[in-house]
Amino acid sequence: MKAGFEAKARQVSLAAVLVGFPVLLYLTWFVAPDWSYQPDVTAPLTRKILFFHPPSAWASFIAYAVVFVLGIAYLNERDLRHDRAARAAAEVGFMMNSIALATGTLWGIQEWAKAGQNALATVYSEPKVLVVVVLWLTFAAYLLLRRFVDGPERQARLAAVFGVLGFIAVPASFLTSRLLTTSLHPDIAGPGSNPDAAVSGDVGMILLVGFLVFLALFVHLWLQRLRILRLEDETAVLEAQETDTP
Repeated sequence: MKAGFEAKARQVSLAAVLVGFPVLLYLTWFVAPDWSYQPDVTAPLTRKILFFHPPSAWASFIAYAVVFVLGIAYLNERDLRHDRAARAAAEVGFMMNSIALATGTLWGIQEWAKAGQNALATVYSEPKVLVVVVLWLTFAAYLLLRRFVDGPERQARLAAVFGVLGFIAVPASFLTSRLLTTSLHPDIAGPGSNPDAAVSGDVGMILLVGFLVFLALFVHLWLQRLRILRLEDETAVLEAQETDTP
């Protein structure tokens, strides 16, 4: 029953991705506002990244939330199935996190560049970016420790702790644009402390579509990766049994 449900979920999520991405591209190029006529927009074409950067970041936050929940579940139950699912979610979340950082950097270099200051320095002095970099480094360590720590139980225990503590950066990322007037990031949840960073309704709608598309992509890749990890574990058990057989 469980295997059948996962197979169906993989099919549905893949269909959503295949349909959703063309829709998102259409909305981005033909429905989104034309910022080339707005004098306060430095890079109108680069701003199109807006419809891919936050959605990929939000999808990574969902992935890290899954890691957080499964990490707590593992620490409570010591069930390696929780660790396996958390590992799959962390790997896909890290990929989404990397996409968000890369696209955000490209956008920020063009949009936030200040005279007399290095463009990268401007981007990476933004509070929200710094929080996401910390998040990225934390989960990079989460994945690396699995390669250098011996023993599946020890790996799972350390990874669960990293995942639970690393998730703290997710709400911190949200709060930076809500509470800090220096934040340059748009805030679709409302004007926050910086009303100049508010997002219009049309832009918010396209962002929502982008989030749903990237969420479907996360679900599909997570379930696919989980299936591969499960097969790897089953293969390892069979190989161990063959080795022990005289």
